[in-house]
Amino acid sequence: MKAKSISTNELSLELKYCERCGGLWLRPMGGDQVYCVACGRAMAELPPASCEIGSPRVPRGPQLGGNAVEFEAREEGTDMDAAGGTA
Repeated sequence: MKAKSISTNELSLELKYCERCGGLWLRPMGGDQVYCVACGRAMAELPPASCEIGSPRVPRGPQLGGNAVEFEAREEGTDMDAAGGTA
């Protein structure tokens, strides 16, 4: 006797929220879409990002040499708080 193969055309869906508008929609299970159809179209019309992908960098100000700024030594008995806290 031959075993019969039964094919099912089932589609598994998962509930997903749109990462642009917050609306709820269904996508195929394991899909990688993050926007609903309307927002996906709107995002496709935008120009590509102009920044490079990589590690973020913090902008640095001007670098001062070790001897560029000299601090005056405090005189003994001078209290900054008592003088109003001004320099």
